[in-house]
Amino acid sequence: MSDPVAFSLTGALPHGRTAIEASAGTGKTFTLAALATRFVAERGVPIDRILIVTFTRAAAAELRDRVRDRIADAASALAGDGPLTDELHVTIAAQADDGRAAAARRLEQAVVDFDTATITTIHGFAQQVRASLGATAPGDLDAELDDDTRVLVAQVCTDLLAEAAVEGAVATDALPGLEAFTKLVGFVLNNPGIATVPDPDDPTTLPSAALAARLVDRAVAEVHRRRRAGGRLAYDDLITELRDALVASPAAVTALHDRYAVALIDEFQDTDPVQWAIFSRVFGTTADSALVLVGDPKQAIYAFRGADIHTYLAAAHAEGSTRTTLTRNFRSDGAALTALERLLTGTTFGDDRIGFLPVAPSDDHAAQRITRTDGTPLPALVLRTAVGSHIARNDKRTEITTGPAVSAIAVDLAEHVVQVLTDGRLPTPDGDTRPVRPGDVAVLVGQHKESPIMQAALRARGIPAVVARGGSVLDSAAATQWTWLLTALVRPADPARARTAAASWFVGWSADRIAAATDADLATVQTTLAHWADLLESHGPLEFCRVLWAESGVVARVLAHPDGDRELTDLDHVAELVMTTTDSRHPTPAGVLAALTRLRDATDADDDDDLTARRIESDAESVQIMTVYAAKGLEFPVVCVPTLWKPSYAQAKQTVYLDPDTGTRTLDLAPKVEWPTKKAQADRKARAKTEAVGVNLRLLYVALTRAQHQTVVWWTQPRGPKSTGLARVLFARDAAGIDAVAFAKEAPVPHPDATLDRLRELFPPDDLLAIDETVAAPSGLTWTDPTRGQSTGPLGVATFERFLPRDRRRWSFTSITDRVGAASHDPADPSIGDAGAGDEPVDTEPVARADEPFRRALRVVRAWLSATA
Repeated sequence: MSDPVAFSLTGALPHGRTAIEASAGTGKTFTLAALATRFVAERGVPIDRILIVTFTRAAAAELRDRVRDRIADAASALAGDGPLTDELHVTIAAQADDGRAAAARRLEQAVVDFDTATITTIHGFAQQVRASLGATAPGDLDAELDDDTRVLVAQVCTDLLAEAAVEGAVATDALPGLEAFTKLVGFVLNNPGIATVPDPDDPTTLPSAALAARLVDRAVAEVHRRRRAGGRLAYDDLITELRDALVASPAAVTALHDRYAVALIDEFQDTDPVQWAIFSRVFGTTADSALVLVGDPKQAIYAFRGADIHTYLAAAHAEGSTRTTLTRNFRSDGAALTALERLLTGTTFGDDRIGFLPVAPSDDHAAQRITRTDGTPLPALVLRTAVGSHIARNDKRTEITTGPAVSAIAVDLAEHVVQVLTDGRLPTPDGDTRPVRPGDVAVLVGQHKESPIMQAALRARGIPAVVARGGSVLDSAAATQWTWLLTALVRPADPARARTAAASWFVGWSADRIAAATDADLATVQTTLAHWADLLESHGPLEFCRVLWAESGVVARVLAHPDGDRELTDLDHVAELVMTTTDSRHPTPAGVLAALTRLRDATDADDDDDLTARRIESDAESVQIMTVYAAKGLEFPVVCVPTLWKPSYAQAKQTVYLDPDTGTRTLDLAPKVEWPTKKAQADRKARAKTEAVGVNLRLLYVALTRAQHQTVVWWTQPRGPKSTGLARVLFARDAAGIDAVAFAKEAPVPHPDATLDRLRELFPPDDLLAIDETVAAPSGLTWTDPTRGQSTGPLGVATFERFLPRDRRRWSFTSITDRVGAASHDPADPSIGDAGAGDEPVDTEPVARADEPFRRALRVVRAWLSATA
């Protein structure tokens, strides 16, 4: 298999289908914005005929800003008479057939027309297309989009299991557990295009396996039915319905193909078969359009959300596809890239077609290094081993005990961070250096539950640390406090519930006070609870929360706790959920409690869901602790990765595998049943394990490519680490590099006592890559912020130097045009086609358009706004 060719932003523009592999830090967004600019300037593609699709709203918003800025910058440079210095601008001037001035005019028009550009998420694109299909669109066009269907899934699963138990057709103990069943159904719903086995109607399927398959099929169908009946639509339903509409209507395909001349698909490694069916049907069958697929298969880590790496590989490696790659890294130092290349050269990430590709540093970063205060360089990559005799082992002394290993690594991590904060200096753009600050450091963990011990170890050394998106807020202590309060509000007269509420943060009684409380004391609490319950029903949750905060004193009480910032942030977050999860304007306490309970039951504690994911408790400069999943796309000067050695990362939560016969991603609905034979069951599990190992290797790549200057990785040896990506990368090699045969098997992990020597043999230490052992006796030093207490200078009263007009007037079209005339603005001047663009060059050859009267009026309004700003 040949490697992809280097992609050049100054070469020929893509045509047909082109896949651009964008390794971490190689400027994916920059490339997309530059391509859009070139298509407009050189080929004369109007901005409204370019489709740019990505996979999150935040990414779409960033892309929109970057594309517009790039087009406007190029328009300004090309319209001037001076020499061009930007490589992209030089390319456009050289490649445009009708010259630099014509290219500039096209770019200026694109700035004016930029609101017509389609830069959106895949779901936003599907929604637009469905709306354009009108009466021929499938489904209900008036359906309300539901961005969180977990409560509905939990309800359906509960109802189906209860129904099956009541009917008595099968023994109750043969039914799946509610939690496992709910997760299985949710997984199917969140993975469009996934196949499921076994077939419940196949005579070779065992009864227990057939039962599981029928229950899941019924639950999925019932979720869809209830959504339709309720006038709701899930985001994945948008994609499925659009695919079906395009299959049924060739005219719709033709219309979309005529509508867009260029399609740029961002983060393509996260696509699924249904999404790819849409793009390939519209853009993948003809050579007169450009379909550019930008992504990095080495960073495909969202399989649990439906992303299918096999779809990416099938599209990128299909006949007729041109495979290219970006070759320059704009994130990391040259030293960091060299050290990473030593570690990962020869690695494949779950498929032989996904190999490590070395990249060169940008000129600005090539010679940069993280250094000590005395100027000596610090290693760019540090491997620290937690295998010493000071860490507990099993009886045979061949494996490290997991709990003590995690504790030792947490202490060692804090020790390292203290040292780098005390003695480390980072390069600055002006060639100088500055001290490392807590905000420069990130700790990346595999699961949210690993965050607290790392945070506690850092805080014990005086280092501020916050957990970013640290699990579900509904599993926090604050959610428990809210549950206690709402339970008491349902029946304020109940003494037991009143005592529980008294122990909560909202009342704050101690255990001794509760034990000594008389009936009169308790009656005071019950009266307050009754008042709050009446307030919730009569004035709604917003007013209820406002009064609760004011009357209970909960804020001061919680902030007095050692972790008060964290607890108050969670309290506010749960309060927000309380206000938004109820449909009634005047809900009862029982209704709010039920809604909160349903949401908690439907939430996975390890999800990074925007609605319930815990928020950062402080905006102060702190070490950030987050999962590798949350860190994807981010960068930090220093990155610590303490737990990628855990065997659980190479284990599949669901039995998902690529079916060798159909080439389809498949989910086994009855993984614990030996159907049709024990060997077939073992084969499915082995394939699922292979898929999980591939994901773990890609997680490793994401974690190791976040740092600009230094990455620190820890290794230890508990039971079963031989299948993890870290074990393979470290030990499935010889002195020459990765051993392909050993890499495909479980890694030959050495005995703990031989680990350090083996690593130093495989990776001879130098100033780029260091091999160290966790300290047995930490220094105990704490970090003191050297900037604390520094004076910021005398404070003074701010003065307002800008006049704010306060005259009141009624707006009308006549008054607007009169005011613009008074300001000497020409309404026909195309240079003022966008707010703030009054200094842009004038198009001396305006093109007549049918909508010119409307556009002139729009320019008049914008000019007036600019004149009065």
